[in-house]
Amino acid sequence: MKKNIVISIILISITIVLAIFMNRNSMGPGSEIQYSSNMTLRELAKNNGFPVKEILHIMSHEDRRVWDLPRNIPMNELNIDIESIEHVLEYISEKSNPVIGIVKYMLWAIWISIVTIFILSRKHIKNLRKVLLVLTIIIFGIMLGASPNPMESIIKLFKMINNMEGEPRVIIVSFILFSLFSIVGSKLICGWGCQLGALQETIFNIPVFKKKYKYQVPFIYSISIRLFLLVVFLCVLFGPGRGVVYGIKNYVIYHNIDYFKIFNFRSLAIFALYTLPILVVSSLLIYRPFCQFICPFGLYSWFLENIAINRIRIIEDKCTHCLECVKSCPTQAMKGIYEKKRKRFLPDCWSCGTCIEVCPENAIEYSNSKKIFLNT
Repeated sequence: MKKNIVISIILISITIVLAIFMNRNSMGPGSEIQYSSNMTLRELAKNNGFPVKEILHIMSHEDRRVWDLPRNIPMNELNIDIESIEHVLEYISEKSNPVIGIVKYMLWAIWISIVTIFILSRKHIKNLRKVLLVLTIIIFGIMLGASPNPMESIIKLFKMINNMEGEPRVIIVSFILFSLFSIVGSKLICGWGCQLGALQETIFNIPVFKKKYKYQVPFIYSISIRLFLLVVFLCVLFGPGRGVVYGIKNYVIYHNIDYFKIFNFRSLAIFALYTLPILVVSSLLIYRPFCQFICPFGLYSWFLENIAINRIRIIEDKCTHCLECVKSCPTQAMKGIYEKKRKRFLPDCWSCGTCIEVCPENAIEYSNSKKIFLNT
């Protein structure tokens, strides 16, 4: 525990410093935007310090044809609704509130530290976890909104590379912080701090279909689908106009399945709105379906699990091989840890603590211990 206390203090300190640095001089509510309908799109972007592609990308959510607009002709001569430009500028100026940004990351760092030091070291956390997941939904989802979120951090990184996002400092630091949270503990931000993940698990915990607890989605399916979606996303985003996907460019496929926006319902894409019932029903049957099959940050954090400081470990000299941990795990994570077929790239573990709860011999720990374990 002492080591985790030190790690948590360092994590909180780094988060505060980086969050302040990230938001220093950033554009926030009330910032004045230089705008005139006589400007060209290129002049508008240059005068306000954000890319032309960011303007067009936001407008393209309603109409993909905006990508063909000339960028050197005054906007009042273009065949577009000037009010739509004004709405885009309002969105860009308000999407980053410096104070809220700092508060969010500080809360996440404190929350991850509390989970690591006090909660996952306890034996009986099943009912406590249900309450804490609801608090995660309320605080990080309903009260503080869906942005920033883990998925957004990695998508915006690629959009920045494609010059579709401004404020690279904000994006890079956000990505670094979410990475740090995942390195401190295996999927800690996904399992305990993610708004959408907490919502899905809360729905899953509704005891409608009790047999679902005996079934885990084969890891080969979930990882394959996530990889496929990421490859398609990258090909469409970076492919030329007549590249990998004919006639499509600068397209962000995750925008249409960004269910994080349910916490900011007006921003929810039409496709996501119509398919939302599918997510809800599938969450009743499958543990975190969006996380397992779609989320690119879930895929990225799966890689980070291999270097995570804290993770689930089985103490060999205590284990009686009753397999209760494997049976209770909502994914194939414990099966992979127990069977020891490989040391790296095991099935995703969301650090839910269920295995710790059910083990009759206290043979499972969430720790950074250097003892001899089954999975090391």
